Amino acid sequence: MRSHAGITLVELLVAACVSAVALTGAWGWLWSAGGAARSSAGRAQAATAAAFAVRSVADELGLATSLADLPAGLSPDRALRLEHRHVGVAAETVLVAWDPARGVLWRKTSGTYLADHVERFVVDYFCADGRRLEAADFAAAGWPRAVARITVTIDVTVGGRTARASRSVALTPEAT
Repeated sequence: MRSHAGITLVELLVAACVSAVALTGAWGWLWSAGGAARSSAGRAQAATAAAFAVRSVADELGLATSLADLPAGLSPDRALRLEHRHVGVAAETVLVAWDPARGVLWRKTSGTYLADHVERFVVDYFCADGRRLEAADFAAAGWPRAVARITVTIDVTVGGRTARASRSVALTPEAT
């Protein structure tokens, strides 16, 4: 009887083939699991950014005592200019504007942004009677005084995944 001191070349080749088949199957599974993780991370990041931006704008609207006319070059569907007045504190004007070319939602200045990857920023203005203001209404002088409620909708896209957040806020009437 002969002693078996090692493995033969045939045994080594069979083991290598079996390992290759097993690793090929595992590679496909790992590749799809990695793609699912990247997709999930993009979805979570988009949802978080959209929710933060909408919450921030809604907080600004909650503090606003009135709307102000927008600076030249900005339209009401892409920007909000709010007046904040608090007892014992100087009045503050807050500008929130969307730059669609860069996909950035700015607050006050172009150095402070609320969110990037913003694909859509929609501001809907409503009168006290519930009527939505249309584009022609913005041409009238003093249109901001007619607004009683504002709805803001923001879409953020990260990693091919889009999340939408929306919030409606009634404006607090200015104290007289």
